[in-house]
Amino acid sequence: MITVMAATAGDGERGPLAGVRILDLTRLLPGNYCAWLLASLGADVVKVEDAGAGDYMRSFGTQVAGMGAANHLVNRDKRSLVVDLKHESGRRAFARLVAGADVLVESFRPGVLARLGFAADTLHSLNPRLVYAAITGYGLTGSWRDRAGHDINYIGATGLLDRNGSAGGDPVLPPIPLADLIGGGLVPALGILALVLEARATGRGRTLDASITDAVALLPGMALAEVLAGADAGRRGEAPYAGSLACYRVYRLADGFVSVGAIEEKFWAEVCAELGMPELVEVQNAPDRQADIAGRLAAAFAGMTRADVDRRFGGRDACVFAIDDYERFVDSELARERDLVRPSPWPQMRMLAAPFMIDGARPPERRPAPRQGEHTREVLTEFGFAPDEVEELIAAAAVRQL
Repeated sequence: MITVMAATAGDGERGPLAGVRILDLTRLLPGNYCAWLLASLGADVVKVEDAGAGDYMRSFGTQVAGMGAANHLVNRDKRSLVVDLKHESGRRAFARLVAGADVLVESFRPGVLARLGFAADTLHSLNPRLVYAAITGYGLTGSWRDRAGHDINYIGATGLLDRNGSAGGDPVLPPIPLADLIGGGLVPALGILALVLEARATGRGRTLDASITDAVALLPGMALAEVLAGADAGRRGEAPYAGSLACYRVYRLADGFVSVGAIEEKFWAEVCAELGMPELVEVQNAPDRQADIAGRLAAAFAGMTRADVDRRFGGRDACVFAIDDYERFVDSELARERDLVRPSPWPQMRMLAAPFMIDGARPPERRPAPRQGEHTREVLTEFGFAPDEVEELIAAAAVRQL
């Protein structure tokens, strides 16, 4: 079995990735979320920021304690130092940081870090066991590598946006940046973890080419599986689980909406029994009956309220739930019981917990989102810089301390 590091007293609080050092050169949501997931597991994540604007994630959204609300979510549990990679002394300092790190993750356009003197082979010459992860829109290779893009473009390029919406309607944007969070956050975090384990076992680091578009395109949805099989997957709103089946659809209530996900016959039978429509059980998937079934369900639910749905279906194994909005969910019984939303010990806002439990508990909050360059002296010292070296770098403007 490969062990990331020897367990010591208190590691439960430090996290399973305690001892793993990550240089986070990312900006905005995708890479920041990737690095925060690793930080929440105990990795020491150091944001390496430029001497200009730094990570402009801080400026987006409602400002809380001088930083954007989303920034507090994805940059907590990290430290920040400022290094000017256009400054010769800054590049030499950065090379020493690379030599002492386990992971470097960046989200520049392809080739940007190489032009600054830190191509993949250079990084690995400085540190043969380094895991180098490059998060890009379209990958490090191919004719699209230099194209600009955002989440809307990535889901638009892969077919996901085309399939999202009602039959006969326009494509509908998801309310969250799915490509950024999945392709730029979850997927590269998984790859980094695997390569860190390998590097610890072999002493050899590798390069992770993490294309946001690749990760979204490769999500194994039912429609894509049908396309790959050469079958007719239907158009927007026509796939079985995208609106064509009446048993898997959203219906309007008197005061909101309800989600019906009764795919399996046992769940569908419960729905039909509660609504007094037992004759619909046998025709659940009949193509020529979907409009009729949907019409009858729509009429039944139109006279119900959210409370009615909770009362009538709360005790049934039917996959029928009133649709909550964000405001309701963060105060919901589920969020409370699962410790999903918690008060922050720092800014005046609530925090989302890490999306997993370890031994029955969420990872603890370790530190607030940092100010730009807040930890420059501290981090350089930990990486072996002598005090006079640190002060010389600051005086030369190669690094900056808040």
